[in-house]
Amino acid sequence: MTLNRLISRRHVLRTGAAFTAISALSPARVAMAGPTEDPFLLRAAAGQAALRPAPYGSTDVWSYNGSLPGPEIRVRQGDRIRVLAQNGLNEGTTVHWHGIRTPNAMDGVPFLTQDPIPVGGEFLYEFDALDAGTFWYHPHQRSSEQVGRGLYGPLIVEEADPIRVDRDLTWMLDDWRMTREGQIATDFGSRHDAAHGGRIGNSVTINGQMPERIAVRSGERIRLRLVNAANARIFGLDFGGLAPVVVALDGQPVAPHAPDGDVVVIGPAMRVDLVIDMTGKPGESVTVTDVFYRDWNTVWSISPTGRIGCGTRPRTGRWNYHPTRWPNPICKRPNGIRSSSTAA
Repeated sequence: MTLNRLISRRHVLRTGAAFTAISALSPARVAMAGPTEDPFLLRAAAGQAALRPAPYGSTDVWSYNGSLPGPEIRVRQGDRIRVLAQNGLNEGTTVHWHGIRTPNAMDGVPFLTQDPIPVGGEFLYEFDALDAGTFWYHPHQRSSEQVGRGLYGPLIVEEADPIRVDRDLTWMLDDWRMTREGQIATDFGSRHDAAHGGRIGNSVTINGQMPERIAVRSGERIRLRLVNAANARIFGLDFGGLAPVVVALDGQPVAPHAPDGDVVVIGPAMRVDLVIDMTGKPGESVTVTDVFYRDWNTVWSISPTGRIGCGTRPRTGRWNYHPTRWPNPICKRPNGIRSSSTAA
C-alpha cells in the first residue's frame, strides 16, 4: 500500500509491501548528551537545500547544522536537555523551545529573557524535559524571516510509557514563497501580507522536501507527528480512506478521537499527533488532500515507483494568494499534473 501525501489541495502517500527510503523524509535524529557530557551543538547558518526535486537546483536557506529541518532532538520525559546554540548568521538570533515548559531564562525571547546571540557567539540552553509531547524549536529574533528561511526543527519528548506503534514519524509541514528562479522571495514583513492573512507561499514541503514517494507497510500502525512550521498557511488534511485518530494536540494528550469532519486542521505553529492504521493492500495508494484553501488546489501525486507531479486547479472562493504573481516554480503547466505514475 502507498500513502499519498497532502500538501496543498492534494498530496499522495503510497504504502507498499516493503517500504522504501522513508528515512529520507524524516528529520535526522540525535541523542541528547548526559549532564556530564558535552552539550549538543546546534549551529544556525546560511546554506542551501534541495527544496525542489531534480533536476531543479538548490535554494538558498538558513538552517541548523546544514539540514532542513534541523536535527530532530528526541529525549525521554525527565531527561536533561543541553544544547549549545552557535550563531553563524550575519545577524543576532535566539532559540525558542515552542510549547514546552522551560525556565524563563531558557525561553529564547530576545531582549526579554536574554540578549540575542551575537554574530559568532553562542548560548547554552539547559533545562529538564518535564513534559512529554511533540514540540519544536525556532528563533524568536526576527522570527518571521528567520523561521521563514528555514530555521526550525522538531523536539520530541517521549512518554515514559509511549503509545505502542510500529513506527513513529515526524512531518514538519512548511510552505515557501518562491520566485521563478527557485529562490525564497525576500518580501518578508510586507504590509500586504499583514493585511491579508499573512505570508502564504506557493511551494509546500514535508521535512524540507517535495518527496517522490513515501512507502508504508500494509497493516502497520504509525504515529504521525505533524508540526506546522509555515508562517501563515493553515493545513486541513483529509486522509482519504484512512481513519486517523487524534491522540495529542500541541503536545498535550487528549482522549483519542476522530478529527471533526474527518479533516485534521493544523494552524501555524500547531502540533497534532495522529495514530493511523495502514489498512490498504500492497500496491494500493491513498490520497491525502489539503482541503483548507478551496479556491486553489495544488495536486501532488506520489508513487512508490513513479515521479512527482503537481499543478494548480482554480476554484471559486476568496483567497488572497495570487498564482500569477507567485508562480509555483515546480509546475510547468498552471493546470494539471506535470508527470504521474501508478503504483506497482
